[in-house]
Amino acid sequence: MTNKMILVMLIALTAAAPHPALASIIFAGPEVVGGAGFGNLPRALTIQSHGPAANTESGCIAPNASGGLIAGNGACAPLDGDIGGDEKNPIGFPKQSAPTLSSLGITDATQIGILFDAIQPQNANNNIVTINDLTLKIYNGTTLIFKASGAFSNLVTNPGNGNTDYLFVLDGTQAAALNTAIAGNFGYRMALDSTISFPRQSAGPDSYVLVNTVASGFTVQAAAVPEPFSLSLVGGGLIGLGLLRRRKRP
Repeated sequence: MTNKMILVMLIALTAAAPHPALASIIFAGPEVVGGAGFGNLPRALTIQSHGPAANTESGCIAPNASGGLIAGNGACAPLDGDIGGDEKNPIGFPKQSAPTLSSLGITDATQIGILFDAIQPQNANNNIVTINDLTLKIYNGTTLIFKASGAFSNLVTNPGNGNTDYLFVLDGTQAAALNTAIAGNFGYRMALDSTISFPRQSAGPDSYVLVNTVASGFTVQAAAVPEPFSLSLVGGGLIGLGLLRRRKRP
């Protein structure tokens, strides 16, 4: 096998390999909005469980061909485990939305923020929420071109709209990947999937808002750290190049 063939195979394997760990959203710190909470900000996703025994709620939003929205299982990102069905009506403004990047003044993926506010639980002894999945999806029309996911546990909430909110952002690797994927087209739409759980039934709707972290004045507290899987791919490529160089030496 020639050196050129080995290099081509390394590049092909790197491109074709699955990247589950690359799909990462990271915690960026608490944000106390206070007062009216989200106020008149258009929610990206509002979900609310059904029935007195429910302690999990799940929702998915995606754009449709006419510029509107679809919800439920058919709107969920593939293989993310969300089931949908708990989206708060009406499907559309002000409870659900899929804004474009440009509508929020976003010109770089590092500016994308996802703000989470849990109205429930109202009982101070059961005020822990777990985000089983939070997925940011980017659409070109109705075609999903990018997604990034995260899961977060032990989020302490305070009763009431906006008393305690949590901010999530893309890690550095994913922000760079998204910038490459959109190639300067900030007219693409953003949409969210999420499934959350809690010790008892939700006392009210739980919401996410997509924001421009810079324009909103939020401080991103989490450091962007390259994750091990992507490092292994880079390392494999470097090792391959090193072997080729050694073979070329007289």
